Parts: sequence; C-alpha cells; structure tokens
Amino acid sequence: MNTLTLTLMDGLAIGEDVLKEAVLRASTCGDIIEAHEESEKLVYTKEGPRLVSSPTLSGAGMLRRQIVRIGNMQGPFSLQDLHKLSPRDMRALQDAAEALDDAAAGEALSARGRDSGAGE
Repeated sequence: MNTLTLTLMDGLAIGEDVLKEAVLRASTCGDIIEAHEESEKLVYTKEGPRLVSSPTLSGAGMLRRQIVRIGNMQGPFSLQDLHKLSPRDMRALQDAAEALDDAAAGEALSARGRDSGAGE
C-alpha cells in the first residue's frame, strides 16, 4: 500500500473553499531526516550550546511531508497549513499516516528472507 485516501470531517479551509479529500503516502528515510533536522533548536545549557529536538515538531514535520494533497492543494504542507486543521482531522491524518507506515513495515518484513529464486 503506497498511498491512502481519506475524507476529512471538517476539511482544510483555503479562501472560500473547504478541501476534504486527503491523500497520504508512506514515509521515507528522507522524511525522517528532514523532519528531525527541522525540529532541532540550539539552546544554551550549563554545559554549553546544545541541539535539542522537539518530538511534537518532528511528528508534525513527518506528517506534513506524507500528505500528498488535500483537495487540489499539493503537498508538502507547511506547519501553518496544519494549524488550520481541526483536532479530529489532524488525528485522522495521523492515524492514516501510522497505518501506512505500519503496512510498509509489514511488507518489508514479509519480503525479508525471500530469495530471488537462487537455489531452486
């Protein structure tokens, strides 16, 4: 399963339009790296400067990259776009993204150990 389509309950308001059909894709390693980098912040501690990462921003960064489109608006979406979503639509998108990633992980595990016909 590469993509998943769902209908948002409240939708994303863009001008006068309310966009409700969302398409998501499974995450990639690039998404993970970029989301973590984006969530890093330099803070000063007693031991000196240190990079810390926000789990909330990292998760939002992953989700915004996984959204292929909502309505006719193409992703990736900005954090400001995600702020416009209702909590229940955000939860639905997060659940769909998790289902996609779980399915992708399951496919990878089921393919592991299969050979390409060598030794038959």
